[in-house]
Parts: sequence; structure tokens; C-alpha cells
Amino acid sequence: MPRRRFTQKAKTIPTTRVSVVVLNKENQILLVRHRKGNRRYWVLPGGRLEYGETFEECAVRELKEETGLDVEFERFLFLSEAIAPDRSRHIVNIFIKARIIGGVMKLGDEPVLAGVEFIPLEDLEKLTLFPPVGHEILGSWQNSALNKGIKYLGNIWV
Repeated sequence: MPRRRFTQKAKTIPTTRVSVVVLNKENQILLVRHRKGNRRYWVLPGGRLEYGETFEECAVRELKEETGLDVEFERFLFLSEAIAPDRSRHIVNIFIKARIIGGVMKLGDEPVLAGVEFIPLEDLEKLTLFPPVGHEILGSWQNSALNKGIKYLGNIWV
């Protein structure tokens, strides 16, 4: 594939976002509602990975900030990328599974947050979810793949 030349100032580093799948015993998934202008949509709780932070640390921090819940990392589930057609944004999405170990569910303070709740898994495909991974989550849950995930080797800096 030929290399593309960009007319805009080149972005040097993609954004890395950790998205967390949390299921309760009633087969409901934890989602956070976002609002930007007149738009309303759902996202998996999570956010931008900070420099020097592990994926697990990011997941725990973001869940606490957005939902008030304490979670424990279980496993990695998926990886994806989102690259805008004009190449103005590039996001690497890391999807992990976690379980609740404490806290009290409450909406965080960020202005973009409009709600937090557990939604029945079967409703995922009816919602506006970004990134649009409802089908993959639902399919993985039905095939028990949410309990398998991918192997993460951790920080292997020597």
C-alpha cells in the first residue's frame, strides 16, 4: 500500500483509550451516557491512558472517576482502531473486562457525562454506542468469549 502524504500538520501519537466491560449478575452491562452539544450517546466507561500508567491503572481510575465504582481488572478482550477518514484523529481502543469490588455508583463530575447505568446486554444493539462494539460484546457474551480474552504480557521493560 503506498504511503499517504498529509497536507495537515502530522499528528505524531495516536490517542489510546481503555474501555471497560463490566457485567453484573443480571447480565446487564455498565454504560456511561455522554452529551456533546445536541448529541447523546452511550460509551463503555473508560478513557485516555495517561503517560506512565498501565492499562489496568487507567481502567481502575477511569471507572472510579466516571461511575464511583471500584473495579478489579480481569482480562483483555479486544483491540480496535478508529481513524477519521481525513486522518485528523487516530484512537487505539483497548477493551478489557473488570468486575466490581466496591464503591457506590454515582455519575462523575466531567461536563460530558450525562448518566451512568446498567443496561440489559440484549439492548446493546438498539443503543447508539461509541465505538460501535455492541455486536462484538453481545456475540462474545453469547459464545462465552468474554471469559477468554487475549493474553497480556504486562510491562516487559528490562
